[in-house]
Amino acid sequence: MDVLQDLVNSPLYGLLLFNLAIVWPLWRILRRAGLSPWWALLALVPFGQVPVIGVLAHSRWPVLPVREKRAAKTRRSL
Repeated sequence: MDVLQDLVNSPLYGLLLFNLAIVWPLWRILRRAGLSPWWALLALVPFGQVPVIGVLAHSRWPVLPVREKRAAKTRRSL
């Protein structure tokens, strides 16, 4: 029983729970965005969330419709 108590009181236990709590929502977000959800496992590595956030922020999301480009407005000169 003493070993179990030491495990629960260990800061590594809290870190593991925190990382697992991050991976599940990140997996779902990536899947809904149309990207590979396996990127979420990179969040288990220290500072691994940084490239995951970069991929989310800078890649095209295949699920979203393609936006039409606006026509350039003509400038009036005085």
